[in-house]
Amino acid sequence: MPLFAHHVEINLFDLVVIEPETMPEHAVLAAVSALVIGLVVYGIRAVVRDARAWLGRRREIVAA
Repeated sequence: MPLFAHHVEINLFDLVVIEPETMPEHAVLAAVSALVIGLVVYGIRAVVRDARAWLGRRREIVAA
């Protein structure tokens, strides 16, 4: 994970440019990146879980 944020520049519409230069900046960027990736993975998992539950209820209604 330490190499994950080594060469990163975040440019938001040329208004905000984030270029980590020191080790604490790299660590914060790596932590934020891990958090964002974790939330995305959790969100995908939740969508799949809810879709399976919805399809299961739908099948029960059709079978009845």
